[in-house]
Amino acid sequence: MDIKKLPISVWLVVLLLLVSGCSRGQTIEPVKAEYADSNLYQHMDLLLAGLVSDFIPGVSVYIETPNGGYAASAGYADLDTLTPMTSQSRIPNGSAGKKLIGLLGAILDDKQLLSLDEPVLPWVPKGMAGRIQNLEIMTLRQLLNHSTGIYEYNDVGELDFIRAQLADKAHRKGNRFALQFVLDQSPYFEPGEGFAYSNSGYVLAGVVIENKLKQPLGRLLHEHVLEPLGLSETFVKGYDCAADDVAAGYFFNMDEPDFVLPYRQRYNTRQLIVNTALADAPVASSAQDMAKLLKSIIVKKQPVNERIYRNMVGDRHLQTARWLPSFMDGALYYGLGVMVEKHEGGVLYHHGGNEFGFITQSVYLAEQDVAIGLIANCGAQDECDEPVIALTQTLITHFFANNSD
Repeated sequence: MDIKKLPISVWLVVLLLLVSGCSRGQTIEPVKAEYADSNLYQHMDLLLAGLVSDFIPGVSVYIETPNGGYAASAGYADLDTLTPMTSQSRIPNGSAGKKLIGLLGAILDDKQLLSLDEPVLPWVPKGMAGRIQNLEIMTLRQLLNHSTGIYEYNDVGELDFIRAQLADKAHRKGNRFALQFVLDQSPYFEPGEGFAYSNSGYVLAGVVIENKLKQPLGRLLHEHVLEPLGLSETFVKGYDCAADDVAAGYFFNMDEPDFVLPYRQRYNTRQLIVNTALADAPVASSAQDMAKLLKSIIVKKQPVNERIYRNMVGDRHLQTARWLPSFMDGALYYGLGVMVEKHEGGVLYHHGGNEFGFITQSVYLAEQDVAIGLIANCGAQDECDEPVIALTQTLITHFFANNSD
């Protein structure tokens, strides 16, 4: 039997078995939903309600199909105030926000305000220029498709980056805060000679774009991306006050007594995450806006045109991606902030985000014209991540199987 053709009723049992045993008396907020297809969504109510646990306080999902949209939520956005999670709830998007930076770069290139293929060296702060190798041959496109070989700031020392975050979690930290961990680190390879997912590349790209255009990244994102696409529930961290008004995020350290976050205690990461405003995880938004953004790129909704589309996900510029998550066991590639997964039945576009206290998923099934956005206020631990990813897989499998019949 092909597991990808299992009916959603069977996937429902699998997912509920996966999350069963996690819940420890947590009160579940009733699921709120707007229905477009009751054949699927009567099961979704059970899936979302079953997902809520000690490790997953709240979840919100938005699905857009050719037959209409669906929004549902369960659990809590804040456990202290018992504020329910709703379809309007926002959380930091983590790396799922990279597609916004990739799209911004492609739009600015299309408007001839910069070039994706010019060296970034002139726009790197002078104090950093001599301490990051290969800047003279490194391009913005390579930063955005992870082909520069630049060192990952999270890999420095024994969790040096998060330790520095925790030491001063009350104050804003921007791109230069993260780049200090990259200075004088040896690259993984020469630019253009490989692929290595690196948040540092997006952080440096944010600095380059700001210096080149002499405008804050937040202003550029609003002018060229958020407002033209009508993403009214997306806000830039460190720039929009509304980006601080997000659901609380929770990390529950069950396994490591010596870890930097408290052992066997639920830790609220909201202040830590919203005060770290980096270009590799630039925004907070709702599940609906996440779904809308990815679909807008692929269907070429204005201001996205054919040239912008090709720069972002066209075959010519895709990098073969290694060690990144796939959903359909297809060949996986990376464009500008978008993963492109080519499988037997077509193409799946996706990019999730995961950081302490938050996890997000955004998916677009091209042949089915289905966009999915999913957010939960937990993250960076298996008890949260595995059920959320399983739910995403369940939805992908359902829509793919229905279209294949």
